Amino acid sequence: MAWLFPNILTLAEPQNDNLASKTKGHYFRDALAMKIENQVLTPSQLQHAIFSYMPNWVTTLMRIRNKIVALFGFEVGVDNLSPTSDELNIGDKAGFLTIIEKTENEIISFAEDKHMIFYMSVLKNADQVIVSTLVNQKTVIGRIYLNSILPFHYMIARTVMNNAIKDKRI
Repeated sequence: MAWLFPNILTLAEPQNDNLASKTKGHYFRDALAMKIENQVLTPSQLQHAIFSYMPNWVTTLMRIRNKIVALFGFEVGVDNLSPTSDELNIGDKAGFLTIIEKTENEIISFAEDKHMIFYMSVLKNADQVIVSTLVNQKTVIGRIYLNSILPFHYMIARTVMNNAIKDKRI
């Protein structure tokens, strides 16, 4: 997929962000990085610049996903990751995620239900931003769900990050 998104780098599992301490049991972790052109953006503003502009096809997929997974006991809420503001604080919502940690260099949000805990970190590291996800799977249904949506996760994450670059939001 590197040829499709040459400006997005796939990283090894990060050890220097605050998500590393949140791994439990069966978990999935990934991280993507891209260059930042606008160095004054905070991690919160970077999260907003990346995730507030979802393509219509992603929103449609999220609506379909929500209808299906609700049948299996997953909590569903809004159909996106869009922050309500470009400067978020602990307790604020970013779509279906809630901000739980915020430092000068990183903002972490999460969502939890009976099958899994999902975390997302946006880490500003020198001249790049690293977007990392962690999913702690609590049940077999959570593991099956995660494995079934990974191809979508890979494509959506790279697409929205690439769009932020193309549209010069970062």
